[in-house]
Amino acid sequence: MATTQLADVYVPLTFNRRAQEAQIAKNAFLASGVAVADATLGQQFAAGGNIAELPQYNGITHGEPNYSSDDNTSSATASKITSKKQIARSAHRNEHWSTMDLSRELALEDPMGAITDSVGGYWASDDEQRIIRSCAGILANNDAADSDDMVNKLATDAVGAITDAERISATAIMTAEQTMGDAKTKLTAIAMHSLQQHRLRLQGLIVDNIDPASGSLLYSTYLGKRVIVDDSLFTIAGTNRITYQVILFGPGAFSFAAGPVQTPSELTRNALVGDGGGETILSSRVNTIYHPNGFQCLAAGVAATTATYAELAAAAAWDRVVSRKNISLAFLTVND
Repeated sequence: MATTQLADVYVPLTFNRRAQEAQIAKNAFLASGVAVADATLGQQFAAGGNIAELPQYNGITHGEPNYSSDDNTSSATASKITSKKQIARSAHRNEHWSTMDLSRELALEDPMGAITDSVGGYWASDDEQRIIRSCAGILANNDAADSDDMVNKLATDAVGAITDAERISATAIMTAEQTMGDAKTKLTAIAMHSLQQHRLRLQGLIVDNIDPASGSLLYSTYLGKRVIVDDSLFTIAGTNRITYQVILFGPGAFSFAAGPVQTPSELTRNALVGDGGGETILSSRVNTIYHPNGFQCLAAGVAATTATYAELAAAAAWDRVVSRKNISLAFLTVND
């Protein structure tokens, strides 16, 4: 019986399109509206380079206005609008898989669909990690530079049993929301570890939205917010306890753009490996950018063109350039 080879089903244009579609479809942050495509960001990266500069105009200061008079010797003083720049960085990444790793997928009915789903899923997970790590870095920077004005810190590393005051709860989440003041209504999604989701579900506070046609789960909500469950959310293992991050997002908290890639995918043949048995390698390259709105990604915190996971999660990579209320992010740290 003839064996399906990777080269038999690989068509570059079809593969690239389907892999990108899978990458977008499998990203929970895009699906929830936390990340939104930004045409301006895309245009800047399409022009070349690895830095995009986005002007950020600060809002008009609300104060008492001038009062009109008939005195022609007295003039009003014009106010001004100040601005800063957001700085976003490209994210050129690549990964490679041998045909042997894909052999099981090739046995399926739709081998190209299976491969593109696998590759697209890989990059979707990587995109989610870059968002999660960026949030960890923003939280670290908030502690270092902005007096923790974006976070409700309940977690401790104390010896002894965890108390209810150190666990996730409606009160804890609403206190985190309040760090945005009267702008807290912007927050529409919440990301948490499955441990916290399980605790809230046991309390009967998670509402599942079911597709009536298929009976499958579409998404869940808590306090009216869409729930994103991800066990890769940043955690800190202390001496006695683990600190978990819970993140609240508003729509468009992150801007998304797909930067240019010269060769998104290709097949490479290594004829001599395996003592001459040969090997075929599928290569995939992406440049998807997820930038937290209201921040600069600083050159001082990034050693090369693209920030690594560790660099994204560090305080040195970020600087907030807008007021607290204009950042659609809030954090909660808990032990359980």
